Amino acid sequence: MMSPELLSMAVAIGEPVIGMDLAKGAFGGAQLGGAVFSGARLSEADLRGADLREAVFEQCDLRGALLAGANLRRAVFDRCTLDHADLRGANLHAAVWTDCQAPHAQLAGAQLSMAMLTRSCLDHAVLRGADLDAAVIDGSSLIDVCADEAHWRQTTVIGCDLSLLTWTGATLVRVAFIDTGLQNRSFAGLRVEGCQFLKANLSGADFSGADMRQCNFQEAVLDGACLAKAHAPLALFCETRGEQVDFSGARLRQALFTGAKLPGANFAGADLYQTHFAGAQLPKARLVAAELTYADFRHADLSGADLQDASMFRTVLHGANTQEARMSDRGRAIEQDPELAAAERWQPMEQKT
Repeated sequence: MMSPELLSMAVAIGEPVIGMDLAKGAFGGAQLGGAVFSGARLSEADLRGADLREAVFEQCDLRGALLAGANLRRAVFDRCTLDHADLRGANLHAAVWTDCQAPHAQLAGAQLSMAMLTRSCLDHAVLRGADLDAAVIDGSSLIDVCADEAHWRQTTVIGCDLSLLTWTGATLVRVAFIDTGLQNRSFAGLRVEGCQFLKANLSGADFSGADMRQCNFQEAVLDGACLAKAHAPLALFCETRGEQVDFSGARLRQALFTGAKLPGANFAGADLYQTHFAGAQLPKARLVAAELTYADFRHADLSGADLQDASMFRTVLHGANTQEARMSDRGRAIEQDPELAAAERWQPMEQKT
């Protein structure tokens, strides 16, 4: 078995570690910055607190390796196996993982800022309290991962499987979810500020009580989703679609629902001050006791909707379909605007040849 001193010396002179069996070796605190490990066996090796900054691990066996507190800043893991590896509190800033297998890996409290994880498996891993600031997770599997209290800031998640992942107490700020299924995910009570859910499938998702200001749900699917009592001012719901979506008691001031298709949606008691519903499809929606001051429903479908006890001061109903809609404050709303209607009908004159 190679001693820590000899290994550090070999690394210091630029000697690559190729195909060596270092399993169960004791290398805690070793200075191994810039090391190149290719096809090496490091299973159950003790590398706790080791300096491995900018090290390269290519097709290495790191199963059960002890890397807690190690400095792995800008390290590269290519096609490595890290089953049950202990990386708690490790510094993985800007590290790159490609085609790695790391089920059950322990990453609690790890620094993963600006890290890039591509086509890797972290099923059943623990990311509790990890820092994922500006990390990119692409095409990876995070099934049954514990990410409670983790910090997701400006993180990008692309084409990942997050089934059964938990993030209780986590912070999600300006996170972009792209082509990632989020059906039945719970964001209840979380801070989900400025996140991008563009075209996401959020069927059955729970955002109840979440702080989700300035989030983008454009073209998302919201069938059966719950946003009750959510705080979502300035959020974008343009072209979203979904049946029986619950927005009851939500604070949605100045949100945009332009062109949304939300039949039967429940906005009872919601704050919709200056909210834009132009062209929205809201048949049989419930807006009972909602705050609709300055809300804009021009050309919206409100057929059969219930707006009883809603505040409708200067609410715009121009061109809206209000057939069988129930409104107790319609007298304060702005009805058809003849000049606007004429402008909408205007067509350029055909030029004579």
